[in-house]
Amino acid sequence: MRTSIHAAVWGADWSPQGITPALAGAASLGYDHVVVPLRRFDDIQPAALARAFAQERLSPLNTCGLSADKDIGDADAQVRARGIAHLQHAVALARDMGSSQIGGVLYGPIHKAAGPLPETAFRRAAESMHAVASHAAQAGVRIALEVVNRYETPLLYNTRRGLEFLTAVAHPNVFLHLDTFHMSIDESAPFDMIEAALPHLAYLELDQSHRGDAFEGSLDLAAWARRAADLGYDGIVGVEAFSRQLLAPDHADALAVWEDRFTHGQTVASNFMQVIRSGFAR
Repeated sequence: MRTSIHAAVWGADWSPQGITPALAGAASLGYDHVVVPLRRFDDIQPAALARAFAQERLSPLNTCGLSADKDIGDADAQVRARGIAHLQHAVALARDMGSSQIGGVLYGPIHKAAGPLPETAFRRAAESMHAVASHAAQAGVRIALEVVNRYETPLLYNTRRGLEFLTAVAHPNVFLHLDTFHMSIDESAPFDMIEAALPHLAYLELDQSHRGDAFEGSLDLAAWARRAADLGYDGIVGVEAFSRQLLAPDHADALAVWEDRFTHGQTVASNFMQVIRSGFAR
């Protein structure tokens, strides 16, 4: 069982120097990976980050997103091309820092849609993702598409849609990333959906109802972990938590993180590791 934690638990500085507390803290608790978001490419120093991770004997994972002018499902071919190029650049950065996986909402911009997504846009996004997946496979980087709730996307808002999208993409280098926070909003039978996704599930993320500490909120994350273990999940188990004071303001706004949920990231990281170990102990 490999474990992963989002660097934002400790703060918003993910430079080779700034990420040191996150890496040291994660390593001390036994995590295997730390997630580095690829938010502004010009700020990423892949070679230096690779050295920082190696020093703590950790491996990076990455997430990325798309803006509206880079929507890979857009009707405008130039917009789609910009999106594909953006994701290919992200793959190169991930590869160069030693990452084996890039996840997140890679299939379109995060936004609250005014209505259902047209089937043509779904197909265009799948076709574009096939091209990205081929590029990523050559780089040795796996694609893990995060399923998020219906207030953040009209595309992959539940596991069923995620599996349908994988079928449409038709590439062996594309997998799913499921998150308990999002699943608790849009899945009527979340454990059935985890089981259905198992052959394609690369990343299962434990995330509390308010996206704060594991020991607070309405989700029994230890029970989620136990059920996933009983179902036979053996991929990466990730965790994340967000507090406004530890995020860049624009990042907090994008995630709708309005409150300071916690101040001590190391305590939160420790609590999540307790949940993982109790849930997957068998």
